[in-house]
Amino acid sequence: MLSRILGILLVAVVLTIVSTPRAAAEGDAQCPPGTEPVSVGSGVICVVVTDPGDPGVPGDGGDEQQPVGCYKSNGTKVPCETADGYWWSGYQCYAAPFDAPPGSPAWQGHTDGSLWHCTTCETVGTATTCNVQILWTAPGEGPGPPTPEELATVAVGQMPLAQADVRTAPAAPAPTYVGVENWLWLPEGQWATLTKSVTAGATKVTVTATPSRVDWDLGPKTVTCHGPGQAWVKGMTDAASTTCSFTYLESSVDEPDGSFAITATIRYQVTWACSGACPTTGGDLGLVDAPAGASSMTVLQRQTVVVQ
Repeated sequence: MLSRILGILLVAVVLTIVSTPRAAAEGDAQCPPGTEPVSVGSGVICVVVTDPGDPGVPGDGGDEQQPVGCYKSNGTKVPCETADGYWWSGYQCYAAPFDAPPGSPAWQGHTDGSLWHCTTCETVGTATTCNVQILWTAPGEGPGPPTPEELATVAVGQMPLAQADVRTAPAAPAPTYVGVENWLWLPEGQWATLTKSVTAGATKVTVTATPSRVDWDLGPKTVTCHGPGQAWVKGMTDAASTTCSFTYLESSVDEPDGSFAITATIRYQVTWACSGACPTTGGDLGLVDAPAGASSMTVLQRQTVVVQ
């Protein structure tokens, strides 16, 4: 048991060698906040200790306050699933079952238990380096399926969240003017509820993503509209109104290319329901952002000429 605990601890710490004399390690070692000095040889190591949870439960970070999803021990968020398998936080890798004949070196002399293909990749610049290990685990200690919350995160990643198709009146490249109300909207078809189901073992999670709001970054200001907005149609009278608009109070003459950059982001309210082998029946992932759509707006200043 002690060797197993130490093995878990080793994958859950970040070690930074500090060239500090042993005497300093006992009182004056300067370690970054959140770490503790531990004497090693003639110096110290600064240890960040986190609890990765039982390696038998992938994705269990041991911290109930941690946001939903999968994380490295340093807090970096990672996909819960890749082509290499499911994230196994206890060993900080993506795990998938590995098949090897009995008696092969991979079994390390064991005749029971399970073998796992454990992959970790790091990307620096444009180069990606992957480290692959074959791990043996005792019977009952292999990684199980992700938690329902992690499956919900996987489902969201597979959803076609709508990238906002930005529409404005006037429409670019036609200019608008200071003091003029500009209509903002998205095509009605983009304001649609999406569902996606993901299954792992006996657990099935169905995610529902419902459009909640659109955040419009218009340059000088950001506005929020709780709907797709009203489409402007040529021939509308002055009595026509919209639920989403913005009036510029300054021109865009000093902006790059003489225009204000515009982005619109649909934010979905995401919930999930679990069926089958489920510790809980459902939950809420909160607001999830779709990719932002972009456009621009040229804003001119009208000039008044007084004729005598």
